[in-house]
Amino acid sequence: MSDPYAEQIRRLAAALAAGAADDLAAVLAAGSTPDDVRLFVEGNRSKRLEGLRAALAFLADAVDDLDPLLEAYLGRGPLPAHVTPRDDALRFLAWAERAADLSPEQLDHVVCQRARLRVEAAATADRAGLLAFQALREAGADLDPDDPDVAVHLNPVRVWARFATTALLDDDAAVPADVLFFAADGDIVTAVLEAEGQALLEEFADLAPCSLESWSAVTQHADREELVEICQDLAGMGLVAFGPIPAE
Repeated sequence: MSDPYAEQIRRLAAALAAGAADDLAAVLAAGSTPDDVRLFVEGNRSKRLEGLRAALAFLADAVDDLDPLLEAYLGRGPLPAHVTPRDDALRFLAWAERAADLSPEQLDHVVCQRARLRVEAAATADRAGLLAFQALREAGADLDPDDPDVAVHLNPVRVWARFATTALLDDDAAVPADVLFFAADGDIVTAVLEAEGQALLEEFADLAPCSLESWSAVTQHADREELVEICQDLAGMGLVAFGPIPAE
């Protein structure tokens, strides 16, 4: 059996979110008017628009008419409950891919913006894991990955994306290109990996953390000397760190 009071609250909340000020006139407190409601709703809409602009700042460099697109998106309806500004931006990107007439280069900017937001979300969700990885990077900067007592640890905050053009790559890059986005040194870093590099990283993701000795015993993609060099390069980028072998 439905609760009349709860149903009334849901109806009023929906009217407020939709800006239906006249529907709320009968329940307003003394001295309040539908115009006050409209001002409140417009203030929330302005805050939402500013939040989207801030979250999508990178995209603004590629899409000159971003504001009209944002207005069209906001016109689709109010923000659902419990949706964060970052989630709102991700919803906009999904909508823009379908509804906006974007060039392939602009679509790559959408892909890039989405990956950056997803890295931010992952860093927030696994803040403890990222901090632990950063501590390993600092403490293990001078460790030798070829030491059997040293484990190679993988950055836990990483997101794959695929670019269809060279708009965000070197002009001579082969496309489509798979790009890895990850958090490092308080920033979002990217790495373009060829097929063999991707295979190695995906293989290592299933093993990490582990010693280079353990990795070299199972991989078909590189010998031990090559793995040492690869690990040193990845450590310099902030994608792996060296530390103690975890206790079983």
